[in-house]
Amino acid sequence: MHFERVLKFGGAGLADGPAVEHACDLIRDHGGKRPVVVVSAHQGVTELLDTVVRAAAQGLIEGDRVRIRHRTLLRQLGLDSDLLDRHFTELFVLLEGIRARWRFSPEERDLALSYGERMSARVVAHALRSRGIHATPVDAFDLGLFTDSNFGNAAPSLESLTGVKESLEEVTGVPVVTGFVGKDRAGNLTTLGRNGSDLTAALIAEAVGAGELHLWKTVGGMMTADPKLVPDARVIDRLGFDEAAEYAFHGAEILHAAALAPAKRGGVLVRVLDVNHPEAEGTLIEERSGEHGVVGIAARKRVTRLMLTIPAGGDRSVYTATFFGALADQRIECGPVRMGHDRISVLVAPSTNLERAVAALGPRARQESEFALVALIGREANHDAQVGARAQSVLADCGVEIYEAHTGSRERSQAFLVRAQDLERAVRALHGAFLRRQISLSGAGGAERPVGARAAAARTVGTQIGE
Repeated sequence: MHFERVLKFGGAGLADGPAVEHACDLIRDHGGKRPVVVVSAHQGVTELLDTVVRAAAQGLIEGDRVRIRHRTLLRQLGLDSDLLDRHFTELFVLLEGIRARWRFSPEERDLALSYGERMSARVVAHALRSRGIHATPVDAFDLGLFTDSNFGNAAPSLESLTGVKESLEEVTGVPVVTGFVGKDRAGNLTTLGRNGSDLTAALIAEAVGAGELHLWKTVGGMMTADPKLVPDARVIDRLGFDEAAEYAFHGAEILHAAALAPAKRGGVLVRVLDVNHPEAEGTLIEERSGEHGVVGIAARKRVTRLMLTIPAGGDRSVYTATFFGALADQRIECGPVRMGHDRISVLVAPSTNLERAVAALGPRARQESEFALVALIGREANHDAQVGARAQSVLADCGVEIYEAHTGSRERSQAFLVRAQDLERAVRALHGAFLRRQISLSGAGGAERPVGARAAAARTVGTQIGE
């Protein structure tokens, strides 16, 4: 059977009973003939599960907090209070084992975190049933979604997608699938990293040949800037896959960066939609946006500059391989890279993995923190030398010092390393210079039009980017 749409709901859109009921309405009204639904854990549950796992390793069993959270949801929805008892029992057994050993393994942590999505899928499926919509909860790993064994940030196996489609075709009613979780070849449950449910949804959309993937968030869509930094940031109504990926590369948290690749491969249109304003068009992500120049500004609020010194006469190829090998061993995603005659530097997000990479590289490696990254995003924006020169002039005029300018390394962005304390000032200045509203010289009444975003989507949304 053909599935026309895949609908994904993030945790904030499933925060409580009324939110789940609203999601069920959206599934009924926007799902088409027979959608696949992908769900995250309810808001805050993944963090709660992580907390109780760490507490168990310190000798404390706090699983009742998870049980109370979900039974409150069941009561709000009028569902049976024992619906999730099997999952509670399994979780408590796992926590007792961790407490007995005073430690937990990466496999055990991923197993514990998986209960968030697994319980959410049951709650949503039964809420749909209570409304007369036949639905079946499905664990993604039971569909055959296999991953590698990099616990906490596992990479899915593309070879498993054929089996996923065949398995979904055997599910009765609307499949409500767990996002974020998979299984390695040894049978261990794995998790896909932050916003991993987006990736699950995109892989399923590719597997079933869906025409559209709807990502239901609590923001209006992709924005011209983070509205927490720029209050008058606006929704971008159309964006190309490459521009959206560039947003994710430079720190925008609204999308899982890897989620765009399956959609692009499968020719799936992606719509980022607002659960609180379902009538709004949101952002359509497609092969090419048609926009030229700067369409938005991405910001990464915390960036570390990692540097490796190359000694005089040292073999650059050896040092380069060692440097990036250490980052690869720790699965650290690299940002913009700079190569000099005596050093290599890369911008990365701070993490415990980074500390391990620094230790492995030895005394020639050092890191500098307290930085942030601001990037102008847009198709062909990096081909215009005037864009980079203007951006640097704008930042200088507002008193923001540029520590590195990456203006030629990427096709669809120009990025600038600044002090973290200057980030808000930098983003606001660049947004004002490149994306401010201007008075149109044509049309009745001299109506405003947004620069870099289409007028139909020009509205202010003041909610936080990310799920």
